[in-house]
Amino acid sequence: MNINELAKQNYDWVERMGWHNKTTLEALALVASEVGEAINECRGEKPTDDFGEELADIVLRVLDIAHWQGIDMEQALLDKMKINEQRGTRGRVK
Repeated sequence: MNINELAKQNYDWVERMGWHNKTTLEALALVASEVGEAINECRGEKPTDDFGEELADIVLRVLDIAHWQGIDMEQALLDKMKINEQRGTRGRVK
């Protein structure tokens, strides 16, 4: 299953739950709340066992927004990786 198929599957589940009742801005705020939860799993010397689950929550919320907005995330990711590669370090120390 590719990332766009995962996005559709997740979108369909969120739709069945009745959770597509927000604006794009509100949906992005929920991504930020998931980032906060991931941060809480990193407060110790190393991330907790739940850190991966929190990262998955972030990705799933982003994929939901992408599918909703008609964004081909697989292509968007490939395009962005190409841009990053072309930019290089932009003066950052490796």
